[in-house]
Amino acid sequence: MANFGTTNLSTSQVNNGVKAIINSTSQLTQVLRAFADLYDKELPNTEGLTTEAWMSAMGVERFVGKNGRKKGYTPGTIKAGWNPAMLTEAGNMQTFKNVRAKVKIGKEVYPVYTREEAAKLDGKPVSQYMLTEIADDKWTVAIVLKGIKQSRDYTTHNDRAVESALEFAGLDDLCIVRIAEKDGKQVREIVAVNKDEVYF
Repeated sequence: MANFGTTNLSTSQVNNGVKAIINSTSQLTQVLRAFADLYDKELPNTEGLTTEAWMSAMGVERFVGKNGRKKGYTPGTIKAGWNPAMLTEAGNMQTFKNVRAKVKIGKEVYPVYTREEAAKLDGKPVSQYMLTEIADDKWTVAIVLKGIKQSRDYTTHNDRAVESALEFAGLDDLCIVRIAEKDGKQVREIVAVNKDEVYF
């Protein structure tokens, strides 16, 4: 039990409270409110561009109401600055990022390694650079700007994603590392996995 002054909170209450607050502050509409005081702010080292001018140059305009007044950015105006090739079939926005390869065995999910990396104590898991959809509760200003910037440089990022997919296609002898008991001691066990069961 966590104790804050006279208020006792269970671990469940603490975790659920954090989750609820994150969910209510990281939806795209809430994140976009952070721009409200920045429209006229001049950005350093941009030759005099304001936030609004910079966003406009990146293809994102403020919403204009029926009375002709400019309002804030909306999910729709942000999507207008997103490269269409970075949208899902359902029209949801995605960004490029490195995603670790995983495999599920029973209820456990393990990172996947090449045998060479699995042999190292600090081995690097296999990952692939790819488009991934942004979950409704994972938005930040940084992700908004990342998506707009990647949209502008789409060809570069897509080429990198294609190369990454080809690299993964060429990998074999993939493994996981798990801890096993041997002679009363915990030892690292390297176990081969079927590539068909690997997902990102």
